[in-house]
Amino acid sequence: MAKKIDISAAYLNLVEHNQRPLSRKLQKKLEEAFNVKEGELTGGEEARLLSAMNELFSDSLFERSRPDATILGDFVAMHPEISRALLKLYRAFRNAREDTLKARESISSDPYFTKTSHQLLTQLTSIRSFAEILQDNDDLSEHQRERFTNVLVDESQKLTLMVGELFDFINGESKQAALLSETPTDEVVDMLSANDHYFPILEQAAEELRSRLGEPKPYGLFDALANYLDQQLGIEVEVVPVSSQGTLLRGMWELKGEDGGTLRLMETLATSSLNFRMARIIAEVAYADVLENVLSNVPLSSKEAKNLCLKALGSYFAGAVMMPYSAFRSAAFELRHDIDLLRRRFRAGFEQVCHRLTTLQKSEEEGVPFHFIRVDLAGQISKRFSASGLRIPRYGVLSPDWGVQDAFLKPGRINLHSLRAEDQSVYFSISKTVTKPGVMVGQAGNTFAVSLGCEASFARHVVYADGVDFAHPDSVLIGN
Repeated sequence: MAKKIDISAAYLNLVEHNQRPLSRKLQKKLEEAFNVKEGELTGGEEARLLSAMNELFSDSLFERSRPDATILGDFVAMHPEISRALLKLYRAFRNAREDTLKARESISSDPYFTKTSHQLLTQLTSIRSFAEILQDNDDLSEHQRERFTNVLVDESQKLTLMVGELFDFINGESKQAALLSETPTDEVVDMLSANDHYFPILEQAAEELRSRLGEPKPYGLFDALANYLDQQLGIEVEVVPVSSQGTLLRGMWELKGEDGGTLRLMETLATSSLNFRMARIIAEVAYADVLENVLSNVPLSSKEAKNLCLKALGSYFAGAVMMPYSAFRSAAFELRHDIDLLRRRFRAGFEQVCHRLTTLQKSEEEGVPFHFIRVDLAGQISKRFSASGLRIPRYGVLSPDWGVQDAFLKPGRINLHSLRAEDQSVYFSISKTVTKPGVMVGQAGNTFAVSLGCEASFARHVVYADGVDFAHPDSVLIGN
């Protein structure tokens, strides 16, 4: 082994026993000589795997059986494959737990369930009252006793029917349940969550497109995408000046013509938005079969839900084209998830970068498990995803205790927040306002607050968390 990497056996022995550092030069020789994946010898992958295992055992489920840090570190080092299998199993359990909580939340907040529960209690009270009358009054006449007994039988039959209807509702078999089913948007959000916001087939398609484009640098991506649209798909790209804005039929952009045609983009759009629009059009035209392939494996109930899902998949593809998986993931760890630096390096928007960070779920090449939320000023949630384990409300508005709405008080600035969830897990997040441009020049755009966060054990990978004392999170318990 020493001969293969051109060092003495004595020096190799010292390196093996951690008495000499593993220099970058020696690391390179080992990687080349023994076909070792780049970065594996530095311990970076092991450290990230250990962080994920620490997250697993921080769950209250393991409160009485949490392993010692040294033992866990040795286990991860010696059994990385078993550790990954445990993480996969834990994530499946966490998803199942999340589904149970969602179902409970959905049922308990449903007006039909509330109304039926009240009727059940009323019915039971009535039956008990008549039963007590029969039990406590021995002097009732035969006629009175028969009348009360008949009432009890009738009320019991009504109760049986009511309980049956309630069980049908809970099982999703009643008319009421059908009328109160999820919206198309909820279906798409659940589909994305079920796939952990990661679609290998779309990642491969995005890599294929970039290779066809000649692996352009971020600053050259606009020209590369425009040329591909023109030369390969027969779609001419026209950047419309503000003076001609009124000719655009769909506000900021439009695609005119069925076969080929012209993609017209408003010049007031940011470069990141221009690139995103072009990449999504390429997805919908040149990679329509790939999108349909993903869609064919997704059970959706309506045409509207399928259209929304296709749009979401096209947007995923566009993000993967702008921020290639491996390069973006490496940069994310290198820059310690500094969103502004990542945004500049990949010529992307703040929200685009945050959203892309949630998609780094490739097995053995995962990123930090983040959660992502987007809300308006009223706290209405328009986007949500959680790989961090934090349970994001499915209905209603987001509580101010989460700190996301604080971003509206300091527009354009990054706000820091930590909170402790109901299960006592501590989370760190950042939030910032983003504004979508108005359709017309001078028209105010829509402003949202975007939040990106992770469980505290992963916060060391995030530059914004430096100096934060997680022993004293500044937020109250969620739900109180």
